[in-house]
Amino acid sequence: MTTYNSTAITTAIICDDEPRLAEALQAQLQSAWPELQIVALGHSGGEALSLVAEHAPDIAFLDIRMPGLSGMEVARQLAGSPDAPHIVFVTAYDAHAMEAFDARAVDYLLKPVKAARLQEAVDRLRATVQARTPAAKPAASVATAVPQFNADMLLALQQLVPAQRKTLKWLNCGQGTEIDVIATSEVLFFQSRDKYTAVVTADKERYIRTPLKELMNELDPDEFWQVHRSSVIRVAAIERVLRDEMGRMQVKMRGSPEKIAVSGAFTGLFKQM
Repeated sequence: MTTYNSTAITTAIICDDEPRLAEALQAQLQSAWPELQIVALGHSGGEALSLVAEHAPDIAFLDIRMPGLSGMEVARQLAGSPDAPHIVFVTAYDAHAMEAFDARAVDYLLKPVKAARLQEAVDRLRATVQARTPAAKPAASVATAVPQFNADMLLALQQLVPAQRKTLKWLNCGQGTEIDVIATSEVLFFQSRDKYTAVVTADKERYIRTPLKELMNELDPDEFWQVHRSSVIRVAAIERVLRDEMGRMQVKMRGSPEKIAVSGAFTGLFKQM
């Protein structure tokens, strides 16, 4: 007769090219699954492979879009290995696109990660880890385990998920008779100002004619968040998030004295922080 060893330690790594989001997911997992041991955080596809080789985790939470190797490419290299971790994709793709993952029972988390969806994934992951443990006897009350990720499944998903679109990396900002070329990685925030959009960096403010709504279609959604109908911030430039006595939220940007108001419609972006 086999028995389930409830004392076995389940380990995981998290790889997201935005450190704050990796840390936020770690905090959420510690709350939803206290027994889970997060052994390492990484920020690129190459680092994900190194961490898997070093720690042999049971689970790998992978951002689909990372520098170098994408989460999909990391999964391709791991697919088929008997010791490969269970893959959970973390993505900013919209829910419609992710129906492809649902259809194949592949785990994914949509950014910003909601507590209820995370708990659902945790329940499935517990069942998966139990199913892969030789001495395990799956409990009837636990969610159905997820099939092991494989190369055929990866190929099918790659055909269904939209190709990564190119995002804006440089801005041409007029300043009198001159044009300043500003990398989006230097921008602290964008803000609507009358007929222009202000481009604010740590040391200057320039203007472009592109409306904020149109600009959002060209920016990387993992890197830039709209927090107000008139403001878009670069996530990596957040210094702290503040609340006043009325519960209104503001964001203090690193390198700027300004505090950007967050409207109620966008406060959910910060629940994982």
